[in-house]
Amino acid sequence: MLLVYDHDNVLHITNEKGLRWNYNRADKPQFGFDYDYLFYVPVDDSYEYELNGEKEPLNEEAQAEIKEYIKLCEPPLELTMSKQFIEDIQDAVRGRQRRAMENLGFFEFENTVEIMIAGREGSNDPRRQIARRFLDWNDFLIGTAYRICEEINATVDEDLKEFDDYCNEIPDVPPQETFQEIHWADDRFEKSDTIHEDAQIDLGEDKRAV
Repeated sequence: MLLVYDHDNVLHITNEKGLRWNYNRADKPQFGFDYDYLFYVPVDDSYEYELNGEKEPLNEEAQAEIKEYIKLCEPPLELTMSKQFIEDIQDAVRGRQRRAMENLGFFEFENTVEIMIAGREGSNDPRRQIARRFLDWNDFLIGTAYRICEEINATVDEDLKEFDDYCNEIPDVPPQETFQEIHWADDRFEKSDTIHEDAQIDLGEDKRAV
């Protein structure tokens, strides 16, 4: 359970079932104590309110009053646990994608579009093999997450497993060496001496022609 009335006048609520929702520009709930902002966050062991710039702890009576208020709150009709789980799975996938992109070497990719360009067929980008390995892993990541979300979507809320049971099925970010090549640069950059000699020969032929 959670109830936060923050400095942006947003009311955050999490009920006993774990459903989360917000109300923007909300009036603060009325309790038996005065406050400007309120932070009832059991998961962080945070129980306090703010009044006139001063923070004070919530006593047991105030906490019981807040818990009772949360129990009486009805979530929006469109909100379901399965929908929330799917959104959380998608957030977990995006987090893994971001962390994986940080493992792609010192010459970083700005975004997935750049990775797709580098990994395209016929690419001469020296990072193309790294990009292709990332895209192969990303296909596996998305495919697994999609299957999980299909299962969640086909399950009524009462029969859902714990969220961590679903989340733990998502592939984790592999070690950096999974994406890296032994020789990061393209082979052509290792032949500079040969290219230089050929260029001198061509230049001599051009001079003779003149």
